[in-house]
Amino acid sequence: MSAAAHAGNPAPDEMRFVATLQLGTTPHVRYLDANGKPIDYPAFAQQMHEGRRHYSITRDAQAGAAVLRLRPAGARAGEPGRFAFGRGDAFPPFELPSLQGSTQRLSDLHGRYTLVSFFFAECAPCIAEVPTLNAFAREHGDMNLISITYENADTARQFVQERGLTWNVLYHGQSLMDTLGIGIFPTLMLLDPSGRVAGSAVGMSMQDDPAKRLADLDSWIEQWKRAAATQTTNGKPTQQ
Repeated sequence: MSAAAHAGNPAPDEMRFVATLQLGTTPHVRYLDANGKPIDYPAFAQQMHEGRRHYSITRDAQAGAAVLRLRPAGARAGEPGRFAFGRGDAFPPFELPSLQGSTQRLSDLHGRYTLVSFFFAECAPCIAEVPTLNAFAREHGDMNLISITYENADTARQFVQERGLTWNVLYHGQSLMDTLGIGIFPTLMLLDPSGRVAGSAVGMSMQDDPAKRLADLDSWIEQWKRAAATQTTNGKPTQQ
């Protein structure tokens, strides 16, 4: 059943559309407009056809889940819209290849906090943050730590070899980035143990010394964790 069908059974046209996504017998699909706001399937289909828009899709076929986001009018893949995932939002499902030789899925990260760094190889601030990320990894073996790039395996592997990044690196992540609306690099996102967004930040200052950058990152993470815990205590996280 798709997310749009929570109030009742999905219409035949939605069922036909969802079948093309190949998500198995019990699919769970979320639809977002170009601004990243949740909409139902009829609104999604209407905006897609009337505006002649395309959409980005990120999915986990094993879990039968997908998130589809309309692109802004005239935009192509790699031209993301507004960053649209805030605290409490369910992170989109994904299945991405890893330089470690496996496929990484969102469900693999459940049970622990996960820090995600989005980067690309020629990004100067991304290069500058590598020592901070490595230092953070050495101090936080209790967390999942992954870096995601839209580039291919060869480019990602060269970055790791030349820059010394020790994190698990996933590649071919353009659709996930488009769905999230990431257009500034590096972007950091913290996911809570249930796979919801606990916090996010865009980059670090290259002017600060390494110790200050690490202290800032530690401070962000602790603030995000406290805020996420408070939100969970006071009520259910926002659903998309």
